[in-house]
Amino acid sequence: MAQYQTEQRKRLLAYMKLHSEEAYTIEEWCERLKAEPGSLPAPGKSTIYRMIPKLVEEGLVKRFVKENSRTFLYQMMCGEHCDSHLHMKCSVCGKLYHMDDRESEAFLVQVMKKHHFQIDEGRTVLLGQCEGCCKGGGES
Repeated sequence: MAQYQTEQRKRLLAYMKLHSEEAYTIEEWCERLKAEPGSLPAPGKSTIYRMIPKLVEEGLVKRFVKENSRTFLYQMMCGEHCDSHLHMKCSVCGKLYHMDDRESEAFLVQVMKKHHFQIDEGRTVLLGQCEGCCKGGGES
């Protein structure tokens, strides 16, 4: 079913795409969007609280648990077929990496063969540290 494209939805998606390497709570997305100048007013907080879970369901936005908390972070997923490969997220700098489709497929097949467990690649994110953060570079 096609999603109705309201101006508020378009504005939220455009802003999240512009900041696709960043993950924030819904509250933080509301504040950041509100502070951003634009030709149209920012969507209201309740509207954003309704839209983001729908965007997660549609696979346009990923939801992550913030390190050592019960807080959820949300990040725009850019590119086609983002639900058909695994993602790796650095727990230090927060950057999201797309695993190559072939590497993802090989990993998923191996897990299925060895453990008889099918992973939902559209909802799975591998957490760890990127090369820059492992070398002590901190935020990259």
